[in-house]
Amino acid sequence: MKLYFLIFFFLALAYPQSEIKISLDIKNNKDIDWWSKYNNYGIAFKKNSIYSSYNKQINNSKFFLSLHASTKKILIGESYFSQNISKENVIKLGRYYRDFSKYLNDDLSSGSMLISTNAQPLPKLGFVGEYQLKNNNKVSFNYGVSHALLGRNSTYNKSPYIHGKFIYINNKKDNREFGIGFVHEAIWGGSSSLTGKFPSTFNDFLKVVISADGEKKEGQPHANALGNHLGIWDFYYIKNFKINSFKIYYQHLFEDTSGLRFANKLDGLWGIEYQDFSRKINFLLEFINTSNQDRNPPYVDEAYYNHSEYTLGWSYNGYVIGNPFLNNITPNPSKVVHFGMNSFENNKYPFKVLLSRKVDINDSLKYSINFGKNFDNFLFLLFINKEEEKKNMGIKISYNL
Repeated sequence: MKLYFLIFFFLALAYPQSEIKISLDIKNNKDIDWWSKYNNYGIAFKKNSIYSSYNKQINNSKFFLSLHASTKKILIGESYFSQNISKENVIKLGRYYRDFSKYLNDDLSSGSMLISTNAQPLPKLGFVGEYQLKNNNKVSFNYGVSHALLGRNSTYNKSPYIHGKFIYINNKKDNREFGIGFVHEAIWGGSSSLTGKFPSTFNDFLKVVISADGEKKEGQPHANALGNHLGIWDFYYIKNFKINSFKIYYQHLFEDTSGLRFANKLDGLWGIEYQDFSRKINFLLEFINTSNQDRNPPYVDEAYYNHSEYTLGWSYNGYVIGNPFLNNITPNPSKVVHFGMNSFENNKYPFKVLLSRKVDINDSLKYSINFGKNFDNFLFLLFINKEEEKKNMGIKISYNL
């Protein structure tokens, strides 16, 4: 804990024009409820904790650092260095989440189907860019590629890699925007204590990039793609008015070519968000459907987030990397309704409400309620979380330097 305070004390003295935020969570949870554990940056502190962030922009360079600390441990949150190599292209290095699905409100959403704020951000090197059509200023392309490490643990004695890439075409006209994106992520390489070393040469990497097949193994009806592949077709539409804004989106999840061709029907994340600028309030409603992942085995046998060789599936340090309502070990076809509502950040009386429930089974309502007051640079919040018999309360005090 002493090291924690020394880091931010040094940064405050060395760079006085930087943005520094400090938050204190005062709580003493007996049991961790759903919203205390999930979509909480890979953190589930039962006792009091501190969050601090540091943000410094110098010309075309940005440095961001965030730390979560309790009396027992310190976790690195989203922390990275980014450098513009041109007006449209950026290189990023550090721990960070994603550069795609920028429309998604992570503060209210149940979570992106690929990379949410459920787990601790992965260590990653990435390149992000944008291209504007010269003969049509309404159409632009966003693209990016990244290389991340999944980490060593009791299962992976050598860290697997995660290859990622995306491309979007966006159409902006007057007060509306429409976009279609393709995002591909793949776990590959490394070594497992259960299955041994995985292919990890440069030629293997090229196969992973284009999702080429590996060797056909005994008992398989056909050769599978090398590595564990996951992706989304990403659709969004935004309409802006003077006093409000309306947004709809759909993330179609797939794990193989059958899902890529929508053979798993309309599985994925559906969402609507409404912003009321006069009242400074956001409303969000989402529906998650994963009921078609095992429609026609073995050709439509998606088993989202799960893999036979990378046995921890789509997870990092015990947390699902994507939407937390999906299980990375045991496939759990389900339907979930999620509602979120909050005030704008500068609201005098800030609040946030999250409600979630599975609707295909008999399930209890999971909720989180936050409300408080802004005092200049201070923010005071009271929070109440409940899941079945688990009920936790606490307060949060934030200060911006």
